[in-house]
Amino acid sequence: MLLTINPEYKVYGSGVFIQVKNHFFLVSASHVLDNFENLVIPLEKGKNLFKPGGITYINEFFISREKDSVDIGFLELDKESVEELLTTYKFLKDDDLAINHKFENQPYYTFLGYPTTLSKISQSKNSFHSYPFFQFSTPAKECEYMKYNRNINSNIVTSYERKKSYNLKINKFAVGPDLHGISGCGLWFTDPMDIFTQNKRPKLTAIMTDWPIKDRTKVIGTRIDILTEFLRKKLNLQLPESNIISVK
Repeated sequence: MLLTINPEYKVYGSGVFIQVKNHFFLVSASHVLDNFENLVIPLEKGKNLFKPGGITYINEFFISREKDSVDIGFLELDKESVEELLTTYKFLKDDDLAINHKFENQPYYTFLGYPTTLSKISQSKNSFHSYPFFQFSTPAKECEYMKYNRNINSNIVTSYERKKSYNLKINKFAVGPDLHGISGCGLWFTDPMDIFTQNKRPKLTAIMTDWPIKDRTKVIGTRIDILTEFLRKKLNLQLPESNIISVK
């Protein structure tokens, strides 16, 4: 969860922590990290707010950020930030990343983030509280991608069935929230067989970036391969090579 503190506390976006060897990253949408100087991360259940430091890598856009189909960025965290964040958060490892994943038109996927509308300040407790939101989701068929001006090799278009959402705050199914604030969250794949064997954790397939104004039944993300190829080629990190996408 990424908050802005000016002019007031507000969920501005979501993010995913990833560790590759001895490198630690905060990954989110580029349009979230564009506002990096004003972002903080809650620690200890919102009792403290932390301003992370490090080197930011943000995808450059040609026309406008709104037309940026990649829209993914990350912060390589400095040592102080890593030590502070590890007191509250766990980092994904490289084997949690679904590189070369073949999306299926089945409800094997979930996205989980922090909508702005599910957060509030507690004046009495002097703390900030936010409820996560997760949604089961089914990726669109390949023939639908042109409609959203997206490339199936670099993006994922998947469903948001707002009337079939589970509300963690009230612990029952209800109409889902406005999704502003979840940009930068992950899209996770759970192999149906893993539910029975309990041998594996969900795999991170993409970073979610867009909730199209013209079609609120869909959310759009960027494949995790875009990130891993950048880390592999630009930072020389040892990761499996993607056979789906190439980053120059």
